[in-house]
Amino acid sequence: MNSFRVQNPWYVDYLPVTAGGLGLARISVSLAILFFLIPGDGLPHYRFLADLPPGFYSPAPGPMQLLGQFPPFSFFLILHAVILLSAVAMLAGYRTKTSSILCGLAMLLLQGVLFSAGKIDHEIVVPLVPLVMAFSNWGAAWSVDSIRKPSAAEVQSWPLALMALLIGFMMFTAGFPKLLGGWLDPTTQAAQSHVLNQFYGRERQDLLAAFAAGFHSPLLWELLDWGTVLFELLFLVAVFRAAWFRFFLMLAVLFHTGTMLTMNIAFLPNFLAYSLFLNWSSLHGQIVKREPQDTGMAGNKTGRNRIVLYALLLVMLFVLLRWTGSQFGTGSDLQFHEVVLVTASAFYVLITSAASVTRYLINRLP
Repeated sequence: MNSFRVQNPWYVDYLPVTAGGLGLARISVSLAILFFLIPGDGLPHYRFLADLPPGFYSPAPGPMQLLGQFPPFSFFLILHAVILLSAVAMLAGYRTKTSSILCGLAMLLLQGVLFSAGKIDHEIVVPLVPLVMAFSNWGAAWSVDSIRKPSAAEVQSWPLALMALLIGFMMFTAGFPKLLGGWLDPTTQAAQSHVLNQFYGRERQDLLAAFAAGFHSPLLWELLDWGTVLFELLFLVAVFRAAWFRFFLMLAVLFHTGTMLTMNIAFLPNFLAYSLFLNWSSLHGQIVKREPQDTGMAGNKTGRNRIVLYALLLVMLFVLLRWTGSQFGTGSDLQFHEVVLVTASAFYVLITSAASVTRYLINRLP
């Protein structure tokens, strides 16, 4: 009798994950949301929207049409408090699955109201991160849950595959309209037109914006048009191989860095989703100085202290970025912490890529 080997679907065991690594990712994601990525520009923004007359309420087709007008300021306060409390609970790992889902849903609802003012930003990926990762059991280590229920369910990697698919689809939906909209027309340079529109129309003139606006090379601009379209369309194809997808994520970091430098648009929310695909298990192993498979908070005092120190250092860094940003603004709506975090991500990609290429070349030597 012939035996057949049944292969698991591509999304099963998409990437190797450990409880410790996912716990570290949860802590980092929670702090990033608390400090930088809560929807809106704070209480003054919420009060401004709450005071707008009903005629200014213009929701996209969907459930937000049920409201009919902007809700009162108290609604924004309650929703903001729910996001803060659920994000803190997610950070601590208290009822992690429930708090992650609640945090994601509350942010989605808040975004729905904010976007009903007529401007839809590229931020929907932020609430998707806790919503999807809630099902990875990323509260199995370094959490209150790991103390309350030491024998929690094993961690899952399929949510990473789902996040990869969502990112790939997001990129595809950005590239397909460009394909239909004439970006591949050699007689026009679409990327250059966007740079000029941001520079003169939106007055986004920081960093390398002036250089880009004054740069005239039809050939290079056309190559950028084609490269952008192909990159965004092929992203969805790369999803089905984790190694390919990680390579495209590195390209995405460099792509967004170029966009920030030339058009002063940071796309920082995307970086939150990209960060999920870092090798958190390896970083966890280096921090606690034990095997990456080490889990739990109880019974590992040294590891616990190091994880707490990691979280405190991250808090100090984020506080410093917020404070520095309040002291030194930019001429555009680009924020200081966006410049620092995006630039640091680009340097990380370049350094790790150079190290990988160097190791490969050394191993090829006779």
